[in-house]
Amino acid sequence: MTCLNRILVQKFAYGAHGLFILLLLGAHLVFPTSVQAKDIENIFIVKHIVVRVPRSDDPAKNESTQGMLEAQKIAFKRLIQKMLTPQEQTSRNLFIKDIQRDIKDFLQRSIIVSEKQTSRYVEMTIDIHFNKEKVIQSLELAGISFCETPYPKTLLIVDDALSTSSLLHPILSAFTNAVNVYGFEIEQPIRDMEDLANLSLITDSNRREEFRTWALNRYSTQKIWKLSVDGLDSAVIPEAVPGQSMLRWKLVELGEGGLTYQFLKTSAAQQESKNKAKGKQFENPALELVKRIVIPWTSSHIVMSGLSNFLDVAVVNSDNLDLQDGLIKKFESIPGVEKVSYLEMSSDRVKLRIQYSGNEIDVKDKLAQFGAIDPGDGTEMIIRLP
Repeated sequence: MTCLNRILVQKFAYGAHGLFILLLLGAHLVFPTSVQAKDIENIFIVKHIVVRVPRSDDPAKNESTQGMLEAQKIAFKRLIQKMLTPQEQTSRNLFIKDIQRDIKDFLQRSIIVSEKQTSRYVEMTIDIHFNKEKVIQSLELAGISFCETPYPKTLLIVDDALSTSSLLHPILSAFTNAVNVYGFEIEQPIRDMEDLANLSLITDSNRREEFRTWALNRYSTQKIWKLSVDGLDSAVIPEAVPGQSMLRWKLVELGEGGLTYQFLKTSAAQQESKNKAKGKQFENPALELVKRIVIPWTSSHIVMSGLSNFLDVAVVNSDNLDLQDGLIKKFESIPGVEKVSYLEMSSDRVKLRIQYSGNEIDVKDKLAQFGAIDPGDGTEMIIRLP
C-alpha cells in the first residue's frame, strides 16, 4: 500500500470513527429527552413545597429527613386539593386520611431544589413526584371522581398603573404562592417590542381571539388574566372614612365567557406604609381568588370513577366485626359481584361499595335477601345489624 493510500485509509477510519461518536452523542442527547418526556407523563408533580425545620441538638434527628417527610405530607394534601372538588374532599375525608398513611406507596421521588441553613433552622424548597398510575388506581378503586387535568398555564398581565408601583412585588408573590398550591404556572409578558405591540389588542373586544392565539404561540398559555386596581391613580374617597383613599383590586379572566373577580379592598395609606407585613395581606385573598377560579375548572374536568356499575350499602350498628365480615363474604358471593370495598367508616356505621357486572335489579334483590333496604331516593341501601 502506498503512503498516499495509507493516509486516505487513515482519514476514512478517523472520519467513520468521528461520525460514530457524533451519532452516539446525538443519541445521548435525544434519548434522555424522550425518557424525561415519558417520565413526566407518568407522574404528578407538586412543586415548590417550602418547609422550615428547627435545628436540634439531638444527633439522631436529621433536619433534612424531617423536612422531606413534612414536605411529602403537604404535597399529598395539595395533590388531593387540586384533583378533588371540595364536596368530594369532605365526603371522602376518611378515605383520604387512610391512604395518606401509606403515602410512601405513591411516592416516586423527592427533589430538594434549594436549601438554606442557619444556626436556628434549615429551610428547604422541595419538589415531590407521585406515581400517577398508583394515585389514580386508588381513587378509582374507591369510586372517587377526580380531575387529573391541572388548570392551564396562564398569562398574567398587570395593569400599567400597577406595573411601576411598590405593590407589584408582594401581589405577584402572593399569586405565585397561590398557583403553586393548585399546581399550575403563571407567566408574565417580558414586555419587549413584540409584547407591547400585541398587548394593545386587549382593549379591542373584536380582536381578543387574535390576542389569545398570539399568547398561546408565544408563551404557551391557554388562559389570560389581567390584574388591576382601581384608585391607584385617582383616589376614591369612601364616605365612611373621610380623607382616606381606597384601592379596589380585581382580576379579569379574558376570553370567551370571561369573568371579573373583585377580591380585595385595601387602604392606600396602609399600602404605602413601611409595614413589614405589607405583603401578608395579599396572601389569603390571592389564595381564595385562585381557588374560586380553579374549582369550576376541576368540576368541569372530572373523570368519573372507573367502576362502571356499583351500589353503595350503609351498614348500621356495625361495631360487631364478625357480623360485618360475614356480611361482606355474603356480598362477595352474589353472582356478578366483582369487588366489595370500604368507602367510609365510623364507630357504628360503615359504607361499602359493591362493584358488579350485570343487572342492577338482580343485585339489589340479592342484597334485599340479606336485609338491605332500598329507600328509593337514589342513595345507598341500608342494612341494620342487631
